[in-house]
Parts: sequence; C-alpha cells; structure tokens
Amino acid sequence: MSSPVSNQDVALAVGVPTILLVVPSSGPIGGGNPVVLIGSNLDTVTSVTFGGAAAPIIAQPPTGTVLVVTAPAHAAGAVPVVATNPSGASAPAAYTYLAPLPPLAFLITPVSGPAAGGTPFTIVGANLTGASVTFNGVAATGVTVVAGGAALTGVTPAGTAGPATVVVTTPGGSATVPGGYLYV
Repeated sequence: MSSPVSNQDVALAVGVPTILLVVPSSGPIGGGNPVVLIGSNLDTVTSVTFGGAAAPIIAQPPTGTVLVVTAPAHAAGAVPVVATNPSGASAPAAYTYLAPLPPLAFLITPVSGPAAGGTPFTIVGANLTGASVTFNGVAATGVTVVAGGAALTGVTPAGTAGPATVVVTTPGGSATVPGGYLYV
C-alpha cells in the first residue's frame, strides 16, 4: 500500500560549495580579470569573496561544477577565495595577487632634438605597459606602448637647451633612461 502524496512544500538540502581549482591562480592587483572556479555545488552560490572583497559572478552554469567571477582589486599577496551558498561557505582556495613589475628603460632614440620639442622618440625597455614619460619633469605627449610592453613611442615636450633626465613611470615604479636626452 502506498502513502498518499501531499502538496506540501518540500525543502531540498543544498550541499556546501567546494572549490577544487582556481584558474588562473594569480592575477593583477587591479583585478578585473575573469577567474574560473571549478568544484561542486557551485550552481547555488550566492557570493564569492577574494580576501574578503566581493567578486561579481559573471557566469553560473547549471551543472554546478563551474563558476566564473571577476577578480576584485586587492593588495599584492595570497588571499583566500570563498564561495558561499545558503548551506554555508566553502573551504578557502588560494589566489595570488601579483604586483606589477618595475619598468626597465634601456635606451632612447633619438638621443637629441630641438628645445622646441615635437620630436618623435622611442624608448626600448621592459614592463612598460601603462607608462608615462617625462623630460625634466615635463610630460611627453602621445605616449603609446608597443611590442607587448617592450617599447614605447611618444613626442618630446618643449625644454631648455641642455641635458634632460628622461623618466618612465608605470604602476610598478619608475626608471630613468640611461644617458637621458639632449635638447639642442
């Protein structure tokens, strides 16, 4: 004999989320990059944090094994990644925020130009992404990073005849171009 079926609400138990893998496992301190969490019970996750900072959920397939979030900005270093659903919080997984590398400036070409400015230049170096350039403290114009951050181009500002210190500044720090530039 079977029991009668009821129309009462039935609460289904939802498992606590588990994070098995974080891809990529590191990223920039500025955040903004997508991060894929792989594990279980991720389809019911309502929030994700990286070191306590909220990470917006951007894709949540119904399989429950994958969750895509946007990494928030955070100071450099390792932080716990925690996913939470109505049943609780996952054990923390690891993610490392990487500080930007300091710029390197190897050379500038040409090495001299008119004091009126307006001379196109190229600086060769490394880690130049996001760079600005100054000549004796005056900003160059039209600075464009090329070659994946290994070089940049720009236009010299007006200056006073004589040697000029050329400084490249990025989020990772500053570098002085050896030999500088000569305004003639």
